[in-house]
Amino acid sequence: GKENKITITNDKGRLSQEEIERMVEEAEKYKAEDDANKNRVEAKNALENYCYSIKSSIDSEEVKDKIPADDKKKLEDAIEETQKWLDSNQTAEKEEFEEKQKALEGVALPILQAMGGGAPGAGGMPDMGGMPDMGGAGGGAPPSEDPASGPTIEEID
Repeated sequence: GKENKITITNDKGRLSQEEIERMVEEAEKYKAEDDANKNRVEAKNALENYCYSIKSSIDSEEVKDKIPADDKKKLEDAIEETQKWLDSNQTAEKEEFEEKQKALEGVALPILQAMGGGAPGAGGMPDMGGMPDMGGAGGGAPPSEDPASGPTIEEID
């Protein structure tokens, strides 16, 4: 009689070798872009944290009575200006965020040092090398505050 041949192939839902290689290539291609984005977001967050940290410092009980009114106003204006810039430049480059932070440090550090060295992050912030941890950024801020009330961290997909 009658003869039927059935061939069963098990390739449904599997990736071919070419598809795997293409995906690996794409991943490598976008890795540099992802790293640049990560560095940009870290620089942005560092600037936001720095603004928050200085603001906390000059509003803290230990400092607010010691800081001369004109210096406090100058600092608050610089922080406000930086925060407005941040709000309207969320996608700026890493170097722009670092430049803004250096500019703010240029205003803040002399004032805070003149008061007795209560400068947040005065230790080694200016160079901003790789910046893996922001451990010393809140140097002058009171530790009792809830860190969740500070700046938020954005995740980029």
